[in-house]
Amino acid sequence: MNNETKAADTLKWMAWTATIVGVLLFVFNVSDFRSENFPLMVSIGFLIAGMNIFLLSTVFRLMNIRKQEV
Repeated sequence: MNNETKAADTLKWMAWTATIVGVLLFVFNVSDFRSENFPLMVSIGFLIAGMNIFLLSTVFRLMNIRKQEV
């Protein structure tokens, strides 16, 4: 396993962690849906961050595949 694959796997686990934390915070704070609800805003941030980290993980994997083809 090379460094790019390790980095992609690490990013994937970080993304899952951020997404799960975001979902848990969202479930417990969704009843008070307003912009002053700080935990709700943090949960939305975790959900967005999780999706962005998933995207980076995919990019790392695709860069690794591209490097092996060339």
